Amino acid sequence: MIVTTVRKNAKRLEQKANELAEILKGKFVERGGESVRTLQQRFLQDMIVVGSEKIQFFPKDSAEPFFYHPNSAFVRIKQIEKNQLEPLKAASELQTGMSFLDCTLGLASDSLVAQYLVGESGRVIGVEENFVIATLVRIGLNSWTDGRADLLDLMKKITVGHAHHLDYLKEQPDNSFDVVYFDPMFEQAILESKGISGLRSLAHYGTISEEAIQEAKRVAKHRVVLKDHWQSSRFSQFQFSVLKRGHATFHYGFLDMNKKDLND
Repeated sequence: MIVTTVRKNAKRLEQKANELAEILKGKFVERGGESVRTLQQRFLQDMIVVGSEKIQFFPKDSAEPFFYHPNSAFVRIKQIEKNQLEPLKAASELQTGMSFLDCTLGLASDSLVAQYLVGESGRVIGVEENFVIATLVRIGLNSWTDGRADLLDLMKKITVGHAHHLDYLKEQPDNSFDVVYFDPMFEQAILESKGISGLRSLAHYGTISEEAIQEAKRVAKHRVVLKDHWQSSRFSQFQFSVLKRGHATFHYGFLDMNKKDLND
């Protein structure tokens, strides 16, 4: 992977680009006057372009970039504020001060909604297997400037970890999170959404194993929540109670752990 800067104010951004190249174990390349396409053709590698306001990821075989954005989270939060149905809230029963482990972080849209629900006193941790996605999302959460001040503050509270969800779950003590959450649908969203299609080459097309569900049940004090395709066999396989959503392509399911008072 190569890391460069936008052409405007390139010199001022080179230190930031060098630091990111070191984090990603990539190679810093001076931008000069060359286009992204020219650099792609020369190096035949994925490329990160560092700007003053955003960082873009260009797959080596695509001119369509990915850059972090809150996706649908702000819209979903407005729905909650209008007392409209928000399926993650309904499935998780998250309340102020609770803790939430997002095992499939992706763009952190669900984590941001969760952080809003648990508030300043709550805790949200999201783990992402791909190091590039984890790094760009972590930077994005901490540097996004477009939105309400209270939501920008909440974005900065989310902790991003780089790990496979099963490995991370195995390291957690019993009953250490109120809610543990899985969203294998994120990979399908990558395939269907033009806005994040640039992540296609980075996606890990794994699955949610029985072992992962068992570990989640051990770690979760209140609920384990699964967002999946409405026809998914995982709901019945792991005995989730399903909140059906009319013609929606995905549903939410939950396992109630009934361990609310263990750490009170």
